Amino acid sequence: MRLLLSRIFFALLAASSIAAQEPADLVEARQALLTKALADSQKVTEQYVLALAARETALAAAGDYEQAKQFQQRRQQLAVIYEGAESTNAVPLGLAGTRMMGSAQASGESLGNFRSSGSGVEWSLFRLTPGKYRLEFEANMTDAPVAFASAKMQPQEKAVFEFGEVTGLSSATNNRVTMEITQSADETTFAKVQSGEMTFTRTPITLRLVAASGYPANIIRLRGLRLVPVTEAAPRAKVEPVDAKAALEAIRSTLASELAEAQKAVVEAYRTELERVDAKDKNEVKTELKRLERLAEKKDEKPRFSPPRSLADAAGNLDGFDEVIEATLAEGPPEAGDRFKVLHEGRELKVRLLWVVCAPVKSDDKILNTMAARFRVDVEDALAVGRAAQEFTAGYLRGKTLRLVARPMREGADELEALVFLPDVGLFQNVLIDQGLAALFVPINKKSSMGENALLKSLFAREQAAKTRVPPSGAWALSHDNNSKK
Repeated sequence: MRLLLSRIFFALLAASSIAAQEPADLVEARQALLTKALADSQKVTEQYVLALAARETALAAAGDYEQAKQFQQRRQQLAVIYEGAESTNAVPLGLAGTRMMGSAQASGESLGNFRSSGSGVEWSLFRLTPGKYRLEFEANMTDAPVAFASAKMQPQEKAVFEFGEVTGLSSATNNRVTMEITQSADETTFAKVQSGEMTFTRTPITLRLVAASGYPANIIRLRGLRLVPVTEAAPRAKVEPVDAKAALEAIRSTLASELAEAQKAVVEAYRTELERVDAKDKNEVKTELKRLERLAEKKDEKPRFSPPRSLADAAGNLDGFDEVIEATLAEGPPEAGDRFKVLHEGRELKVRLLWVVCAPVKSDDKILNTMAARFRVDVEDALAVGRAAQEFTAGYLRGKTLRLVARPMREGADELEALVFLPDVGLFQNVLIDQGLAALFVPINKKSSMGENALLKSLFAREQAAKTRVPPSGAWALSHDNNSKK
């Protein structure tokens, strides 16, 4: 599309630069060809614009306003290119097979020789959609050579033409208009002429264009005659300016209120069910009831996930876990490879990866020596591994949609202990372990569910593979090098 428009532009530019050096007939033929090319490209462009508009609507509905804005700007650029061009819905009034009157003659696509009054042309249209139309065409008017000028007639500065429906009905007077054509700068310059509105209500119909008087001392040429539909522009309603921020806050407040009401009913039903069930583990029920109490107290300083539910169906029998969907990594570097912040529904949540630990990035961190011993490397190498894990986490999670499966927050805690899942990748803990950037740490003497045990078993197998593969991964490679030197 852009290539086609560029070719047309440069062709027009080249034509204008050499027009003065070429015969008038050649310039006219070239101009007609370029006009046709522009009209043909406009048809393709209008289809392209419709596709752009559909894509723009889809992107806006999906919330991708930046992309939607780009599609809108592209549509506006195309509108500017074709501003003033004839509509592709226009009805062309060709000269082949028409009835000439008086001295009027057709030469190719051009109509001329208006030497006598009433000279013109008639069209018989058998199919014309009823509606309002304007007649549009391009006109050139110059003085005739002295040899052809009548001694009694002088060249005129303007010519008047009449156009309208040929009928005996009295109402047809409303469908007749007059147009003026003024002198052109030279024989290659054509000016656009547009008539007033006419309303056609029936077919077939005969239309006539004639000169109001004779112009023997002028050469007048008309080309590109067409009927252009008049589109009724709907009146634009006055739109009062809207305070977008206030409107958004009002919607958010209403939504929060409705969600609170819905959550209240779900929580109460869940509480009743917990009290009714004779659970095998009383402690788990007690913990769940405490969490419901915190929800009821609406402690905004604590992250809340509603409705509270078991994730047995979503995360492999991880009973008592909560789910956070469609979170994203917050801006800025992570605190460490296993500790970072995410954004979820306008809130910023601190996350610590469950069951794995990365080396710290600061030399005064209390766990530095522990991680150095765990990886069997010296302190400097442990710091290097920690910084590598920090950069890896930032690069790997940036821009991706995250799903968190988190333990309920303990009283006084300020971060979520979570399993982090990525689309088409799975558990992020697996990735860190595979790269040798994290070590497996599991609380001792803790009773785990069947789903937890399955995930822990997989992590343990991955850590053993990272240690034993040749060459080992990440920190285990440094450990292997240190042992080899010894």
